[in-house]
Amino acid sequence: MKLLLALIFILMYMECEGKQNHRCKNPSEEHLRSKLERLAPDSLLLIRQDNVPDIKIKKCPSSINISSELMQDRSISPWSYRINEDLNRYPPFIVEAYCLCKGCVSSKANSMVSVPFYKEVPILYKTSKCKKSRFVYKLRHIRIAQFCICRFLNVFHQ
Repeated sequence: MKLLLALIFILMYMECEGKQNHRCKNPSEEHLRSKLERLAPDSLLLIRQDNVPDIKIKKCPSSINISSELMQDRSISPWSYRINEDLNRYPPFIVEAYCLCKGCVSSKANSMVSVPFYKEVPILYKTSKCKKSRFVYKLRHIRIAQFCICRFLNVFHQ
């Protein structure tokens, strides 16, 4: 009998918790923006990016486009941009770079590779906790590719 009562109590508690989370809403965009600015002042660069993502995925060019105004087209390690989406964070959409080539455009040798250059950026990540009927967001840092560079392969000879 005690076991049955304990089970009923646990189920009732879980039901209450579930209802409480259903009443929990996301804070406003203004609230999240001001919180991110307060906790990580350099985060404005993340929110206001001038990089435009591609509508369709680009391919590796056969040569450098020296007439382009875009740095990513003139690079020997060309890159483009896509959207990194996560609806459980603020900002939910971040523009990130992706490399267009495995190797480097001007390098004929297989000793060079094109790799993304990452930067740790601050974001607010939604927790399952609720405070004053709003989800609680915590500061985290994630790695986002900013551009691509050429580097030598790590070849170790024994």
